[in-house]
Amino acid sequence: MFSSIGGLGVSDLPGLKKWRSRQLSSSDPSGGNLDFVPVPAGESVQLGKVNGSGWVSRMWFTVLSPDKDVYRKLILRFYWDGEENPSVETPFGDFFGAGFSEYAQNTSLIQGVTSGGFYSYWPMPFTHGARFEARNIGDVNISHLYYGIQIHETKVEECVPRFHAKWRRENPTKIGENYTILEADGRGHYCGVVLSMQAYDKGSRFMLEGDEMIWVDGEGEPSIKGTGTEDYFQGGWYWENGPFSAPFHGLTIGDKMHSKYCAYRLHIPDPIPFEEQIRVTIEHGNCNMLQEDYSSLAYWYQLEPHDAGFGGISDDASYVIPMGTRLEAYLMSELVQDPPVNVKRRRVISAAARLRLQLREAKTRGVIPPELEGLDDGDFLRADFEGLKRIVDRIAKKGGR
Repeated sequence: MFSSIGGLGVSDLPGLKKWRSRQLSSSDPSGGNLDFVPVPAGESVQLGKVNGSGWVSRMWFTVLSPDKDVYRKLILRFYWDGEENPSVETPFGDFFGAGFSEYAQNTSLIQGVTSGGFYSYWPMPFTHGARFEARNIGDVNISHLYYGIQIHETKVEECVPRFHAKWRRENPTKIGENYTILEADGRGHYCGVVLSMQAYDKGSRFMLEGDEMIWVDGEGEPSIKGTGTEDYFQGGWYWENGPFSAPFHGLTIGDKMHSKYCAYRLHIPDPIPFEEQIRVTIEHGNCNMLQEDYSSLAYWYQLEPHDAGFGGISDDASYVIPMGTRLEAYLMSELVQDPPVNVKRRRVISAAARLRLQLREAKTRGVIPPELEGLDDGDFLRADFEGLKRIVDRIAKKGGR
């Protein structure tokens, strides 16, 4: 695994290594115990800079701040080979698999959150230097940021693809359009995503009916098309059994009360290559019928240059702050509300759901009401929103409920 830049597989361990290891860290240069750096509100801190050739083999961080949304307002930016636009630009928590600015322990093969620490083993090669930056886009000072970034100094050819990780958000998503996880031009391979999803209607899991669709090199139809959101993340049945963490996939947040989910899928054993371009998307519910709040961090490798127009996080903290409230008191938990377009559409979807249930129960009894005659379960499953509306309207005209 990753043998082109030195070898990381267990079977490679006995072999002699040809690199020199160094570490950039927040260690107190005076020899004292002030082994952290502060990140003042609205300011950036350079975590370190490396000249020459090598690759990042490991990262570790931990952070202390009174701001409950610090894991979203602390932005990590990594630059390779003197580039002006960062190849890595992401909120802190999402990079390690924890969305919504929540502390969510998880232990994948290559990244995770463990008892207060945040770690990454993504290999990040460079040929002409690297620079690491953290920016606080919030209005509360971050008093303590501890970190260690391990570098292997060794020869890395320019033909080795560079590591990329870019975060984006749609709040709300667009009705009738897939949510875009990644759009990249060039040559490389898609390696995974951390996807955070929240419905405006509490308790709804309708969005989990969305399928992933991946187009490679300008193809007319997606060469990869899935069967449901939790299926793509290797789960099933709306993640009924709750959060879990596996080497290449996991559900780090599964909040049924607030209809809030964060999951990761790492294409480490099965990266998806592209020669010219790739577009990775997912539906936010079947046929994208409703608006939801979606954000994602895509991981991929590609030859530079990358598209500077994809992703990007400004100093407007409202773009990254999670939706809604964490208070569970009376009325407080109702602050997250459906937008008007969802309210109208959800009435149709709910009516269609009731009709489907009535049809199923009627077939079990062996007596089909006249208004449901001619309908089959597949009619509901194949229908987009307009199709469901036609079914509901037709039944209403026949006098059905």
